[in-house]
Amino acid sequence: MTDTLRFELIEDRAGPEVEAIRAGLEAHRTRALGFAARSQPLCLVHRDSQGHVQAGLVGEVVLSWLYVEKFWVDESLRGQGIGSGILAQAEEAARARGAVGVHLNTSSFQAPEFYKRQGYVSIGGLAGRPEGHARYWFAKRFDGQDPRAREI
Repeated sequence: MTDTLRFELIEDRAGPEVEAIRAGLEAHRTRALGFAARSQPLCLVHRDSQGHVQAGLVGEVVLSWLYVEKFWVDESLRGQGIGSGILAQAEEAARARGAVGVHLNTSSFQAPEFYKRQGYVSIGGLAGRPEGHARYWFAKRFDGQDPRAREI
């Protein structure tokens, strides 16, 4: 049977095929959970006096958690509390939207120590992404409980 299967490689993340996959996944999730998950987008920015974005966070609250997809602070502003402030405001906005915590990922050359200082715990890692570095997943529950899932 596998000899007859053919797969098409599409180098696009926004086309109709991606939408069909997303819709299929959402339908499966809705059937499995018994309700349709609602995504609540969240975007926070810090601008300079000319209105240029100097720092920001992009995420969504879905399935009771804030997922931080992108988080950046211009190098000239790091160490001044801007990142901590944006993250704290994102956490506050997530709580107001019913979230129980936050999860995100970062690379070893980015900000793992920053997240640890903000009370996040490592929930996993991937060595060699890219070679010589690692990818880490962090989470934080607002109630202070350990966010790590038990082994399956």
